[in-house]
Amino acid sequence: MYYSAIGTLAAVILLIENFDILLNLNGAFGQRVWKIYRRFLFVVLVYYATDILWGYLEKRKLATLLFADTSLYFFIMAVGVTYWTRYCVEYLGENNLFSRFFLITGRLISTCAAFLVAANLVTPVLFTVDEKCVYHPLKYRYILLISQIALLVLISVYAMVSIIGLRGKGKTDKLRRYRTLWLFGMIMSGCLTAQIWNPYLPLYAVGYLLGTSLLRTFVIGDEKEEYRQKLEQTALVADKARHRLAEERMAEERIAYARINALTGNFIVIYIVVPSTGRYREYSASSGYDSFSIPKEGLDFFAAARENGKKVIHPADIDRYLSLFTMDNVMSEIRRNGLFALNYRLMIEGKSRYVQLKAAMVDEKDGQRLIVGVNDVDSLVRHEEEYRKQLAEARNEVNVDALTGVWSRHAFLEAEDRLNGRIKEHEEIRFAVVICDVNDLKTVNDTFGHKAGDQYIRDAADVIRSVFRDSRIYRVGGDEFAVIVQGEEYDNIDDLMKALRKHNLEAILDKSVVVACGMARYSNEENVALVFEHADQNMYEDKNELKKKKNI
Repeated sequence: MYYSAIGTLAAVILLIENFDILLNLNGAFGQRVWKIYRRFLFVVLVYYATDILWGYLEKRKLATLLFADTSLYFFIMAVGVTYWTRYCVEYLGENNLFSRFFLITGRLISTCAAFLVAANLVTPVLFTVDEKCVYHPLKYRYILLISQIALLVLISVYAMVSIIGLRGKGKTDKLRRYRTLWLFGMIMSGCLTAQIWNPYLPLYAVGYLLGTSLLRTFVIGDEKEEYRQKLEQTALVADKARHRLAEERMAEERIAYARINALTGNFIVIYIVVPSTGRYREYSASSGYDSFSIPKEGLDFFAAARENGKKVIHPADIDRYLSLFTMDNVMSEIRRNGLFALNYRLMIEGKSRYVQLKAAMVDEKDGQRLIVGVNDVDSLVRHEEEYRKQLAEARNEVNVDALTGVWSRHAFLEAEDRLNGRIKEHEEIRFAVVICDVNDLKTVNDTFGHKAGDQYIRDAADVIRSVFRDSRIYRVGGDEFAVIVQGEEYDNIDDLMKALRKHNLEAILDKSVVVACGMARYSNEENVALVFEHADQNMYEDKNELKKKKNI
């Protein structure tokens, strides 16, 4: 039953890794490309089901059911290649003759598979299953599978052409994702080739398992982080829009002040003041404001307001209130902007409450009047404070790697954008990029489990921190770190690299964490991505040297 066990394991892993997309949680990804990918995952699940069932039926020697399941197996395999083709074409975003050729070819393969499966029911052309439940492949099976292999290879070549077109353009994220598409196609074509000659081994299921896991790690994971960034940007845009609306609302309220009725609602109290004399009267007040025992009318509004303000305004706000709420200041602000506004806190029944005082001039029959209203904005202010707190927490979560405590890949992209901006402005800047890659992480994961692997990554981060004490360290991949070195450490970069390499030589002997490293200085490249690529190449050279030393 090992045959069915492989398919079962692959199906469980796919469900765990992609449950959010399969169940369309929170809309998952709304773009057309991800809707196609979701359908592709469902096809893969159906393929796993037929593969699992095939192993069971073959074990039980149920020839008729095995024939039916094998027929469905061939059709679903072709449909999977068709949906993979559609996904790649949509994701790469190229609308040309080649993309249309691939889409048409994918549909033709599915159609031919359906025709051959139907024909095989009448005349054996694909395969037969004898009375002993032995599977016998026939000529058109090889033709059908080879055509799928050819399409998978061509799609991988198509992705490789896109990779070449992106080199040197600073789009490191897209390069990583396009490489994953290329690798998926090559894995699937290789496994399908092996499946041709080993029909009793679940090699194609193994290919799907490896390929979808790679996609989840390097494509879907990146897209989800970008999706989170877009949500954050949307929140920032919404925040700006809210402030803009608040300014527009304030402009509208300047007009609304011309009619006192427009000031009712959330206003705690409204006063009408004769500016030339200071005489005032209260127009309306809420029941809570009555407890302040402020006179309903008087001869000097500003003197009364300032005196009573000392009793009812929060102690932390009273000095600012007294310095700003003077007749000269209020009238000067109204002449400049048409409206005076001041935020502070009132103490109502022993609790502080945010309010906003607004004042504007209106024309009445008896001359100009100053309308002053105190508006209850407590819920709005507290909501905005909570929103700012949540946004700050979200930004911190995005910028700090939860596992190691170093800066995250999102923070690296922001730093990269800032440096690219300075490069574009032709500023004289000095920096170097160091790329570090943790050796033998897969061995640790496979031997001791992922908890040990996580600790191994944390230990690697500590090694890097012990060398680069003043530079920002970023975790940019599962086992990959980047360091942007500036200032004094840039001047000593060669010594720091020697220290890291010395650690590696000692680590090889005592079998502790080895961190392959490569460094590149900025030397008038067009962008940071090119410096990153040079450092990455140097890191791989160091990685190979370390492996040689380890094997001595």
